[in-house]
Amino acid sequence: NLSIIKNWSLSDVYPPGSTFKILTVASALETGSITENERVDDTGKIKIQGWEIKNHDYYKDPNPGIIDLVTLFKQSSNVGSIKIAFKMPPYEHHKMLTLFGIGSKTGIDLPGESPGILPEADKWDKITQASISFGYNVAATPVQIASAVAAIANDGVWVTPHVIQRSSNDTRIKRIQILSPETCKTMTRLLARSIETSDSTVGKIPKYRVAGKTGTSKKPNSSGKGYSDSGNYTSFIGYFPASDPKVLIMVVLDNPKTGNTWGSTTAGPVFNAVATEVGRILDLVPDKK
Repeated sequence: NLSIIKNWSLSDVYPPGSTFKILTVASALETGSITENERVDDTGKIKIQGWEIKNHDYYKDPNPGIIDLVTLFKQSSNVGSIKIAFKMPPYEHHKMLTLFGIGSKTGIDLPGESPGILPEADKWDKITQASISFGYNVAATPVQIASAVAAIANDGVWVTPHVIQRSSNDTRIKRIQILSPETCKTMTRLLARSIETSDSTVGKIPKYRVAGKTGTSKKPNSSGKGYSDSGNYTSFIGYFPASDPKVLIMVVLDNPKTGNTWGSTTAGPVFNAVATEVGRILDLVPDKK
């Protein structure tokens, strides 16, 4: 059974869902389209080109109102993410995602990597940009998402992911400054604050502040058109210590079988358990309170 030995973290693509909101907000900050103090009117739902898009918790909170970026991440607002994306010209948004490595192979030193899927810039209409802002109409491998968010943890330097330790002058490992350190510090503050102020326990581990985000997305239909209501992916990506990041962990679950299949209830607890042990084993310096 080849599926058992296949490394799907770099060979299979999936719609990243709400973890992609990290890249949306980071792109808007980097292009100067928004500031850290940006606020948007979260109307709970929005209609674009005949398509109505709702927040995941629309029926619980149909009109959240004016929200800041911390709340956008904490509540995982689809409408908020769309409105942030619309502050960027589509070509700028697309360019930022290509800098993050979306739509191309990372160059990791393992076989079978997929490039993922990112629609060409000239194919972006309003609904495409809106969908991409919260992780649909785009497909990526977990390795791509991890390396993109790692650039934020790494003061804006995107590094070719690799599993074999090499010398610093190895030309196969690229180091590219794709974001300003200021953008990255802002993103870390926002993500860490969204976890600290959340009612959830996800991302809250002993000694360390975590900057991270949950994600939940529907599985694409086998026909290649639309998404299924019968299966999903759940995820959590986070890095720590937030004050001086040393570790990034990404958890993606394919169609978890628990009763409540959200990133916060499935992938999140896995992250907490692994991150706690990693911090202990590496004896990382705790965040200053």
